[in-house]
Amino acid sequence: MRTITLEEHFVSQAFLELAGVDLGPQQAVDMSAATVTDLGERRLADMDAAGIDMQILSHVLPTFDPIPVDRQLAIASRANDQVAEAVSAHPDRFAAFAALPMGDTPAALRELDRAVSELGFKGVLVNGREDGRFLDDPVLFPILERAAALHVPLYLHPGLPTESIRREYYSNLPPEVAYALAAPAWGWHAETGLHLLRLIATGTFDRLPNLQIVIGHMGEMLPFMLDRVDAYLTPPARKNGLQRSVAETFSSNVWVTTSGMFSAGPLLLLIDVIGIDRVLFSVDYPFCATTQGRDFLDAMPLRTADKAKISHRNAQKLLDIPPAPGNNHTT
Repeated sequence: MRTITLEEHFVSQAFLELAGVDLGPQQAVDMSAATVTDLGERRLADMDAAGIDMQILSHVLPTFDPIPVDRQLAIASRANDQVAEAVSAHPDRFAAFAALPMGDTPAALRELDRAVSELGFKGVLVNGREDGRFLDDPVLFPILERAAALHVPLYLHPGLPTESIRREYYSNLPPEVAYALAAPAWGWHAETGLHLLRLIATGTFDRLPNLQIVIGHMGEMLPFMLDRVDAYLTPPARKNGLQRSVAETFSSNVWVTTSGMFSAGPLLLLIDVIGIDRVLFSVDYPFCATTQGRDFLDAMPLRTADKAKISHRNAQKLLDIPPAPGNNHTT
């Protein structure tokens, strides 16, 4: 069975050379580690070990607030060039989402155009908020408009919490506990879920009915809460002109990956809430092992046809990826 994974990251050489900032206690991984920076043989070997046919590559932390805007552009464009070379070298194994200099909207639009129209990228991945702003902010909204016009999805990925949030919510804790709560254990997911709800509640999808958003981690806690969110958020939003309910928008404009979560309960809930046709398999490599993701895929308590939708067919539809040629790399 073919496998395509959508939340698979790397760190570019440009980031290592140009970022010029220290993440301090938020430095969860060694950014120079081989598994993070490699876009060649090591990554392919890890994919082969787990029978992963294709990764959609994305640059983790391409830009964030402390980096000056001019360096954001250099990092994003060079990162996109680097991953484009990897895709060109292995077109049957890699595709890509664009990194954008989110601190400069006109530059981000130009880079998105280049990445999709010239480099052949399948969409864009945005790492959280930019300078405290959500994507419904008028300054950033043109990026959503351009993604919709180009008919490519935007992957809404968690970003690092701001200093004020860390201070208000996660102070007076041991550093490793504060980081875990602020980021992978809770904070990332709570903010990303809120980010998506803001896009829905502010009428983004009424204005851009073809815009497709991808979120990870089994839906960033939203599937569990969606009935309640819909009951309490939709009525006031409708008073402000919202044309569809939260649940209706979720089912028509949102796709969800399994990235970084490997238990059956959340998956079955996700399928029950949004339907099998909008669920996508992902690993969250290199922060999670490809074999861990593969073991979970194989153990999914689903019919073969439904498992095939999650493993590759839904991704092929969303990203306009042609069916695999006769042979693939699945083991």
